[in-house]
Amino acid sequence: MVPIRRCGTVLAILLCARPVVAQPAHICDPIGDEGWRVVATVEVSGVKDGAPYLAGADWVVDRTTTLVPLCNYFNAVGNYSLRSYSLDPVNRIERVTLCRGGAAVAPYAGPCPPK
Repeated sequence: MVPIRRCGTVLAILLCARPVVAQPAHICDPIGDEGWRVVATVEVSGVKDGAPYLAGADWVVDRTTTLVPLCNYFNAVGNYSLRSYSLDPVNRIERVTLCRGGAAVAPYAGPCPPK
């Protein structure tokens, strides 16, 4: 399972400003042939924000990130193989704070309350 990043404290807000690097959380089939290697990755295929809403005194949005787990196979020379495949996409939902106390929370730079 891919961890969910929460934005609430000052430290968490700073962490939320960094790009998310998805870590693989899936197992790939062994290739069985000598000289081949498998690399499990997770690619972000989409990010969508819901409508802003009031949660207590904060304005927040629910952000849905679609992740695609991949099993990439490479031969000894490093050539990509057509044996590679993807697994079913996974949606990760996190709450992102836009405004707190009438002021925008970084990295959001829009108006408070949001429109």
